[in-house]
Amino acid sequence: MNIKPQKGMQEYLPDAAAQRDRLMSLILDTYTKCGFTRIYTPAVESAENLDKSDGGDNLNLIFKILKRGEKLAAALEKTPVDEKELCDLGLRYDLTLPLSRYYANNRNSLPNPFKCIQIDKVYRAERPQRGRLREFVQCDIDILGSESVCSEIELISVTAKALGRIGIGKFFVRVNDRRILRDSLKTMGFPEDSLDTVSVTFDKLDKIGAEGVAAELREKQMPGSAVEKLAELLGKGSITLDDMERYCSEDAKPVLQQLKYIIETSDRLSEDYSVIYDPSLVRGQGYYTGTVFEVASEKFGGTIAGGGRYDGLIGRFTGENIPAVGFSIGFERIFSIVSENNIVLSGDRPKTAILYKEEDILSAIAKSAELEESSDVTLVLVPNPKKVDKIYSRVKNSGFSDIIKML
Repeated sequence: MNIKPQKGMQEYLPDAAAQRDRLMSLILDTYTKCGFTRIYTPAVESAENLDKSDGGDNLNLIFKILKRGEKLAAALEKTPVDEKELCDLGLRYDLTLPLSRYYANNRNSLPNPFKCIQIDKVYRAERPQRGRLREFVQCDIDILGSESVCSEIELISVTAKALGRIGIGKFFVRVNDRRILRDSLKTMGFPEDSLDTVSVTFDKLDKIGAEGVAAELREKQMPGSAVEKLAELLGKGSITLDDMERYCSEDAKPVLQQLKYIIETSDRLSEDYSVIYDPSLVRGQGYYTGTVFEVASEKFGGTIAGGGRYDGLIGRFTGENIPAVGFSIGFERIFSIVSENNIVLSGDRPKTAILYKEEDILSAIAKSAELEESSDVTLVLVPNPKKVDKIYSRVKNSGFSDIIKML
C-alpha cells in the first residue's frame, strides 16, 4: 500500500504541526478579541449550491462526490451517461458559499450584524505545485447583515492587526470597487456583455503592463476607441481615484466617494502597513459585488490575504438581498513565510524535558505538575532511558531549553 499522502495534500511532523497550531491560535485570538465569534460548517456541500455559487475558475476545481447505492446505479443506466447526474455533493472550495448557506439556515438565531470567524480546510482540484495545494486552510472573518462601509474598514483593520502580530514585516492593502471598474469601462465604450472579460484582462496589469493589456483587448476585438481611452488612462502610470472620476458616470460618483472614505480612513488607522487604491484589482470569484481587497507583503511578495463584498450570494438562498463582506488570510502562504524565515511567533513557549526512571513515574508527574504551576513552559516526560548519555544528547538537540534528570 502507498504510504505517501495524496498529491497536493500535506502531512506535518510534530514541530511543524505545533507551529501551525501557534499560528492559527494567534490569528484566532486576534479575531475573537475584536468581537468575532467562531462557527463551523460542513466540508461537504450540495453540488447544486456549489455549481450556482459564481465561484469563477474555482467551479472547475470542485472535488465532486458520486451518488451512492441505487441513485448511482440509476444514473449509470442512462444512455448517454450525464456526468452532472452522477454527483450530488462536492467538497467546499472556499468558506464563503458554506457561510452564506449557514446564515440563510440559522439567521433567526444569529445577531444582526453577524460577525463570524471560520478557520477550516477547503479543497480544490488544483494541479499540485509550489504554493498550490488541493487541501489547505483559510482563515476568514465576515460581517453579514450590514451595508455600512464601516464593515470594510473594520475588516481591513482586524486583518491587519492579525498580520501585524505574526511579524511578517510591512505590507500593503490594495482596494478597489468592482462597480467603479465596470462603470468606467462601460463609459469608455466597452459593451456591457464584455465587461467581465475586459476586467479579467485589466486584472493582469501588474503582470503584462499597460501595453500588454491594450494588446490583449485588441486581440479580443474590443472597440478601438474604448481601448484607446483605457490605454490613455493606463498611460498615466499611477492612477488615482480622482483620475477615475473623469471616466465614471454620475451614477457611480457616490460609490467612488465611498471607496475614497474606506481607503483614507483605513490608511489613517494603519501603522506598519499602507492602504492604496488599485484600479486593476478584480479578484476571481464572480460573487463579489462591490469592494474588493488584497494584502501583499512588502518583503516576501505575493498575495497573503484577500476578500470583498458579496451582497447577492446569501439572497440566492433567502430570496432577499442581504449585505455581506469578508476578508480571508491565506494560512498556507503565511505558514510558509513563517517557517522558511524562522519567524518566532508571540506565544512560543520554551520546552523542558524531564528524564526519569520507570519506577519514578509518580515523582516525575508530580514534578511536572509543580513546574506547570510556577512557570509557563511545555513539559515533556522522557521515560526509562537505557542509554542516558545518548538520550540526553538527543533531547538537548531537539529544541529543549532545559533538561531535568530524575535518574
